[in-house]
Amino acid sequence: MAYQEWAVKIGCYDVVQPYIFQLYVEPMRKFQAAAEGNGLRQPPDHLRKQIQRTMDPLPIWYAPIEDDHIDQNEYPIHALTQRPMAMYHSWGSQNAWLRQIHGVNPLYLPTKIWNEKNFKDGDWAKVTSAHGTITVPVAHQASLNENTIWTWNAIGKRKGTWGLDKDAPEATKGFLLNHLIHELLPPKGDGLRWANSDPITGQAAWFDLRVKIAKTTPPTEVQPELPEIKSPVGKGPTSLEWKVGA
Repeated sequence: MAYQEWAVKIGCYDVVQPYIFQLYVEPMRKFQAAAEGNGLRQPPDHLRKQIQRTMDPLPIWYAPIEDDHIDQNEYPIHALTQRPMAMYHSWGSQNAWLRQIHGVNPLYLPTKIWNEKNFKDGDWAKVTSAHGTITVPVAHQASLNENTIWTWNAIGKRKGTWGLDKDAPEATKGFLLNHLIHELLPPKGDGLRWANSDPITGQAAWFDLRVKIAKTTPPTEVQPELPEIKSPVGKGPTSLEWKVGA
């Protein structure tokens, strides 16, 4: 109530009003009902089944879409990635202090995989999906689900980008899972290729990835190693100028 009264006082709202949190999301049900054939606005027939299956008005679970297109026995491990808060709150600034916190990122492994593969501190792993392969440093995290690995997103940078030196840790030890994730799903029977994304939000399927992992000889830096790109440092507006529309 204190927030509501403050918000009215400064003009965010006209009057104090209840905040409704929807457990049952009516707009989702409208899409689903249309996929079932109700109403004048109908989805394309080739999307009808997916809309009906996924756009439930209540929280549901269904297997990642990629699971239908790969051999789950060959790729038994779920790989996740998420951006650290330091990157969210300083995107584009390359704050020197924050770089000390998140200048590199290991791939975190659960105890089960760590022991099965006989990993030790300082080891590297080759991680392979149906789309590609990366070679990266690993670290043990005992709190993980036994079949899940993860790392920070947005730490790894291509050499020369962001005004960084080509030997910066972000370019030699930092990495991304992007190389393992295809933008498109395999071709369907009609020749169409759907985006490898969440069917509700369109967000890239970061959490749908399956991989296999093997211990490997440490390279001099993360793989794949891509050619350096030179950033046009000092030739464009600053991030602040972009924000204010200069």
